[in-house]
Amino acid sequence: MKKKLLMAFMALTLLFSGCGREGRFLPDDDTEQTVKTLLDSSVYHIDRHDLPAALLSLKKAEKLLPAVSNAKLGYQVCQYLGWINETGGAAELALHYQQRALAYAEEYGKPEYVVDVLINQANTLFNLNLNDSAWRVNLRAARFFDQVDKGQQSVILKNVAWYEMLHDSLPEAERHAYRAAMAAQDSSALGNALSLLGQIYIRQGRYEQAQMLIGVMPAGDDATFRYNRLLIQSGILERQGHYEEALHTEQTLRALADSLHAASRDLEIVKIQTRYDQEVSERTHAEQRLGLTAAIAALLILMLILTVAYQRRTRTLFHDYQDRIARMKSETAEALRANNTTIEQLKQQADTQLAEIEALKRRLPTQLHAEALYESVAETKLGIDVIYAILHDDNISQYGKKEQRAMTEVMRSIDRELAFILENPDYALTPKEAFFCLMERNGKTDADKARAFCCSEQALRSTKSRLGKKLDLQMLHV
Repeated sequence: MKKKLLMAFMALTLLFSGCGREGRFLPDDDTEQTVKTLLDSSVYHIDRHDLPAALLSLKKAEKLLPAVSNAKLGYQVCQYLGWINETGGAAELALHYQQRALAYAEEYGKPEYVVDVLINQANTLFNLNLNDSAWRVNLRAARFFDQVDKGQQSVILKNVAWYEMLHDSLPEAERHAYRAAMAAQDSSALGNALSLLGQIYIRQGRYEQAQMLIGVMPAGDDATFRYNRLLIQSGILERQGHYEEALHTEQTLRALADSLHAASRDLEIVKIQTRYDQEVSERTHAEQRLGLTAAIAALLILMLILTVAYQRRTRTLFHDYQDRIARMKSETAEALRANNTTIEQLKQQADTQLAEIEALKRRLPTQLHAEALYESVAETKLGIDVIYAILHDDNISQYGKKEQRAMTEVMRSIDRELAFILENPDYALTPKEAFFCLMERNGKTDADKARAFCCSEQALRSTKSRLGKKLDLQMLHV
């Protein structure tokens, strides 16, 4: 969400500031040397992680490119601009500069340069979830596979594996991810390849192999390494059903992702680009457009704050929802096992607890309702309600298979002997016969049973006769 908002903001600044090839150029023969000097300055600042200063030098160099015939210089300037914008979360601007860099690289004619740009384009498109477009770009890079070094081959293979994993071609994805790891030339590339291999293992259900990868990933305190290790760990916990631990790991992942793409740095990069373009622009109404851009930025930042607050609140509610369901299951199981707990007490406890859970559920988005968890406690409550209704002579004539299953499940904790009879496949009891057994077990008269089933005592005797052919009714008497 954060990247999309920042992308929209940078696209707006591009619209209002006018990033084109036009501009004012040096009239002498030193233009090319000036571009080289600005490029060297930007590399110096990049090495020192001062991206705003690097961006300022590159924007000055960009304005001079139309007066320079050196394709290599054009490639380098646009490639660095694309990288900084991608790092800053401005994917659309990154694609704009990557396309310009590709044109210069093809003009220069060196395969390594062409592949570098295509790899960056594919990564940017993957980040935008434009997976098919990214795949096509990566295929273009793969045409130069035998002409580039192992580091570039590693990235191409990793992109192939990622696309195959997204399309559930897991054996092929595993093979390419493994080759990417073997071809990696630095610890960062190795960590990314192993992280992808771990995700593939998780999708295959091979959790031990995925866990093993965490131990062999590059050591150190680098944030990217920690992120890759946590990514695998989170996937293992979620697939194994450890949802609470997975949620905590996901929270750590998101915090680490935020540190890798700090919003303040991204906004500073955007402001520098906007400020420089305004200084070289000759449009008379630049100030009005800047005001509009600032207003939109403030609105987007507000939306970002509200989104983060909503996500945190939702995560807290979901945790409370899961915790309340787990506690209800535990408390209900304990109450069912207690010999001194009456059905009235069980029903009152189940009604109160389920009301709390339903209140929490209504506050959650639909995709977080965890229906399987909810249904497990709802069925327990239904079983208690059915037993309560039978013991209090309520009308049960409309009860069917669902109520029979719920009642039998609860009876396993209350009266195992009766539960064995109710679920014995040799007897194949109908719902009405199962309810009859419970009433017989608890000393209900035929008149009581007839009222509960809303039928005559003669009809009830027919039910009793059919049941007697299936089992010895004396078994029901304690």
